[in-house]
Amino acid sequence: MKLIRLAPSKRLLKWVATLCVIGLVLPIVIYFNGLGQFSGLPMALALVAIALVGYDLIISRHAPQVAVKREVPNNLSVHMPQNVSIAMANRGYRNLNLQCSEIVPEHWHCSNNFHRCHLEPGQIAEFEYQVTPSRRGPSQISATEIKVESRLGFWDFVYWIEHVSEHKVFPNFTAISDLAGLHGSVNLTQAGLKKFNKRGSGMDFLQLRDYREGESIKQIDWRATSRFNKLISREYQEEKNQHVIIMLDSGRRMHVQDDDLSYFDHALNSLIMLSYTALKNGDNLSLQSFGSESRWLSHVRGAQNVSKVMQHFYDLYPQKIASDYLSAAQELLVKQPKRALILLVSCLRDEDFDDLLKAVELLKGKHLVAVISIEEPIYKQIDDHSVETFEDAIVYASAHKIKKSIDRNVQRLKREGVICINAPASHLTPNVLNTYLSIKKAGLL
Repeated sequence: MKLIRLAPSKRLLKWVATLCVIGLVLPIVIYFNGLGQFSGLPMALALVAIALVGYDLIISRHAPQVAVKREVPNNLSVHMPQNVSIAMANRGYRNLNLQCSEIVPEHWHCSNNFHRCHLEPGQIAEFEYQVTPSRRGPSQISATEIKVESRLGFWDFVYWIEHVSEHKVFPNFTAISDLAGLHGSVNLTQAGLKKFNKRGSGMDFLQLRDYREGESIKQIDWRATSRFNKLISREYQEEKNQHVIIMLDSGRRMHVQDDDLSYFDHALNSLIMLSYTALKNGDNLSLQSFGSESRWLSHVRGAQNVSKVMQHFYDLYPQKIASDYLSAAQELLVKQPKRALILLVSCLRDEDFDDLLKAVELLKGKHLVAVISIEEPIYKQIDDHSVETFEDAIVYASAHKIKKSIDRNVQRLKREGVICINAPASHLTPNVLNTYLSIKKAGLL
């Protein structure tokens, strides 16, 4: 416990104000009433007050024996309120009037973080307040600050009790687990794919079952049909143990923020959902970040291990540096030479496509490549805005030209055999998931 501040209390300030009034009024009363024998009374009152205040300071100078215990989950979710409980115990021999507050990170929103109590010796007081982290990554509550009233109430001693608790703030899982809109299937033709029917040779055999009206005759198992004397069909399931690789851009393009979350946060939320889906389907998963920092997480298996994905990337933030798509592709080929589905998530601009095309051409020699680009809403906003001035016309024409160029480059990627989706950040999760599910359904991997 460390004393960080000593300040006069409200009681002392009231006393000082009262003595000042007495010191001004009393001499006048004494003078006009001829009470000269009481002329020293104001000075005597001042000396008594100074003695009391000094005595209070001396007898209260020792730090109080206060123990603090904090209870808060180690793992928190961003933008999700969480209760924190504090227990304070008086281990000393005198009564304490105190106020306490917690030193929380500046990017945490905090409510009711100010408590008053009276503690008798051996008494314990419990408080609760609420925190809402607004940023992912490691955080800590560093200390508890208490203000203790002196014995006579003339001074406030402010102490710092260092009490560090470490916490990890993860993405908001309740927000990204909303599966509304994920039940459909992405249009493979619009995404630049030829649609294939489900083939028996490309799928894993699951079981034999009774034939259902409307099923293809090719699914009938004639040997089992002759044995059971009724139509028996073969049932297949999507192939498992396939490899899915996510390439996540953490460069300056993903630093853009249109709402409460940056493009990178939107992408990370979507990819956590994709990771869970792919692992639940029995596929292997690897993730690579590139741009601000290169991180590699390889061969994750089983839906229960989605926590590894969150642990590995929860504290990664984009930086204002250019991402090198080609170097990232070369690095990936060294780590993963066998065929896999590669989902590259970024926010593409017109000037990025030449570098991206080289990286994609390198990757699709061995892998099935899908590019998911976050579409910036500024182009639609400008397109919807009325053109009234010459400056408006210039802005409209420029935005229209850039948007057309991006659309041409997307079509160029599709002609190269690359799956390409351009979607707003708010629709990123359904597009990423439906792309993966559609590829699995079509048996392309």
